[in-house]
Amino acid sequence: MMRISSQNKKIIKDFLIIDLVWIIGFHFFTFLQLTEIDSYIQIPRDLLLQKIKGFNLIFSSLVLGTLFGFINLYIQRNTSRLRSKSYGYIIVTYSVVHIILVFTVLTIVAVLSVSIFSETVNRDNLERIADFFLSKNLLSILVYTYILSVCIFLVKVINKKLGEGVLWNLIMGKYRQPKEDRLLFLFMDLKSSTTYAELLGHRKYSELIQDCFSDLTPAVSACHAKIYQYVGDEAVLSWKYNKGIERADCVRVFFHFKSILKTRSEYYHETYGFVPEFKAGIHGGRIMVAEVGYLKRSIAYHGDAINTAARIQGECNQFERDILLSEKVVKDILKTNHADFIELETIQLKGKKEKVKLFSIDRFEI
Repeated sequence: MMRISSQNKKIIKDFLIIDLVWIIGFHFFTFLQLTEIDSYIQIPRDLLLQKIKGFNLIFSSLVLGTLFGFINLYIQRNTSRLRSKSYGYIIVTYSVVHIILVFTVLTIVAVLSVSIFSETVNRDNLERIADFFLSKNLLSILVYTYILSVCIFLVKVINKKLGEGVLWNLIMGKYRQPKEDRLLFLFMDLKSSTTYAELLGHRKYSELIQDCFSDLTPAVSACHAKIYQYVGDEAVLSWKYNKGIERADCVRVFFHFKSILKTRSEYYHETYGFVPEFKAGIHGGRIMVAEVGYLKRSIAYHGDAINTAARIQGECNQFERDILLSEKVVKDILKTNHADFIELETIQLKGKKEKVKLFSIDRFEI
């Protein structure tokens, strides 16, 4: 059986959600009675109510949902190219594309509905379809669908900015009161960042970080990680503890990212003069999750587990290792996975009372 990748699963899920929203949106539009398309087509009333409206609603919403789903996918995959365009250019282009798509779909649906459900396609029916496209009802549909598509697009953008699932948790107030959870954290930082910043200058260095974190995205999706935050040249990833351990995704994501950077080495050499390398620290455990802030709300994690993960990553230079893990995480990974971890030392992390035994790993099958 062909296995669907996690990235393709996400794409399919997004398409289904967008289609569902369009179906609900079209039914809500009819509920508000913003238009009476049926008055323009001479078909028996019972057939109209039972068949024509149902066909028009379902077919139109599915087609428009799928088309705008492709637009959303295009925008996601061409973010770097669109970044250079002004917001005015993007808005005007999106508006023109929207009008063309909606007008085309409505024309096809109107002709199909008449040809399928009417006994004859006569001149009167075609004239009534033409009357509809010259009426104020068309403007109502264009405005409503434009608002609907923009709302869907904005929700996607906000959800992407906050991190997957964060927007829903904020809306539902899930973490208004702090709650305990068990999470796994990976802190990943650019090696020799100060040297690179001085070499490239702040503008070119910022472009480097943009490229690196853009290339991190496929690895994050493939390994089911959530991006907790970006801080300068550092990325913090998280998983539900058991999810990150089960397939060793917390380790896999790092080596997946390394392979992406290696594949793109020619680009990095030509653009920046070197291929960036990262170092990572991994630890997990029980932490508190809380909604914080008033002017700017976000979900914050507090506890020893996240602090320890950050401290472990800070020891990479000392041990001259790309990745370090705590003994606790290594033991849990080895319960369900095979990997050749390298035992290092038991050390006293800065600001910690208890000592931690550290492990590393040189390669991992992705």
